[in-house]
Amino acid sequence: MKTRYKIVERKATPYGGLYPVSEFLDQIRFPALFHKVFGKYRKVRKYHPWENISMIVATILSGGERLYDVERLASDPVLPDLFGNGIVPQDTTLRDDLKHIGKMNDQRREMLFLLNEMLFKRQNIKKITIDVDGTALPVDGHQEGAEVGYCPADQGSRCLQSLSAVCDETETVLAEETRSGNTHCANDVIPFIRRILDRFAPKMPHIVIRLDKGFFSDNLLTMLEEYPNVIYEVAVPQHEPLRKRVRGLDYKSYHGSEREYSSISLTGGRYYFVERTPKPPQTQLDMLEPDAYTYRVIACNDSHRQPHSLFRDYNGRGRDEQQICELKNEYALGKMVSGDFDVTRALCWVCHLAYTLTGMFRQIALRHELAKHRLRRLRFILFTTVAYWTNHSRQRILNLCSPLIGEMRLKFLLRRVWAF
Repeated sequence: MKTRYKIVERKATPYGGLYPVSEFLDQIRFPALFHKVFGKYRKVRKYHPWENISMIVATILSGGERLYDVERLASDPVLPDLFGNGIVPQDTTLRDDLKHIGKMNDQRREMLFLLNEMLFKRQNIKKITIDVDGTALPVDGHQEGAEVGYCPADQGSRCLQSLSAVCDETETVLAEETRSGNTHCANDVIPFIRRILDRFAPKMPHIVIRLDKGFFSDNLLTMLEEYPNVIYEVAVPQHEPLRKRVRGLDYKSYHGSEREYSSISLTGGRYYFVERTPKPPQTQLDMLEPDAYTYRVIACNDSHRQPHSLFRDYNGRGRDEQQICELKNEYALGKMVSGDFDVTRALCWVCHLAYTLTGMFRQIALRHELAKHRLRRLRFILFTTVAYWTNHSRQRILNLCSPLIGEMRLKFLLRRVWAF
């Protein structure tokens, strides 16, 4: 039996669950913060610059993957009022603002710094772990800055390079840069990290920074050793002299594990910690290097660390890889691009901004198992909630249907947002 259906028009939105996020933006005074950082770089005609950025963030959180997806919100009766002035701008209008923002490198960096400082202060966070990593963003067109470079996902294709520093405890982006596709990840990484440490090292008693072997250099370690409260964990590329040396070390196993550990003490309080793991049975050995083990080497400046605990902590960098995948798949990183490189840089910054705001929202408003959910799950259980406006006694009221998390959880969630 066929089910009859009828299409009707109701002024309701399927994404009314973004209302707590809009309230959170009001609580952190996002308009004033944006104006403080970027200043008045153009005349305000119909749209404030912060309103345009908020609309792009709302588009990303509601599942948009292209800049022109903002225009789909024009038929939404709720979101334009929650995140803007009630009118959705054209994508060409947004590009004009993004072009200005793409040229303001210091201001984009300062915006992320201020948001993280606000969160650290309110949450009383005294220790942070910073994961620095780069990723390739393959593109299909001939965008400015897209060059053939290191792109494991699509070798030989044109791409952009994104460098980011993520706080592991709060899952927020501390800093980011978008570069041309033929730029190596280690290029200018020292000033990139120095700006972060100059900002947060004086305010944090303890900072751990983790990098992979693509960033390793003696100059990098020397720079990190200038900060007494910074502990670095940097993977070391195994060149021939180092490979010969690690094979001759005495190794020790902990807790009956098949993995064995050793260390090398260098000058200046620098240490190389080595992990040796047996190769799987029936593995074909190299004719020139018939060694039955694989080795990993990590440089660290903490002499009190046990090798097995150091490698366990360093393996936490795997969360950063997951966060990069989430940025690409859920926050449209690398999908929102433009022919103008300044616009592309601004769009990538907005994707990281949306990720940071979501991380702050998760830390402040969500509890228990809800705090573990990623954006895709939050869309399903919270954001996809039908809502519509009504007017009563000259007051405008947002009517929300009960979300999948339940009415009680929503009420306590909003109370924590309003108390921030």
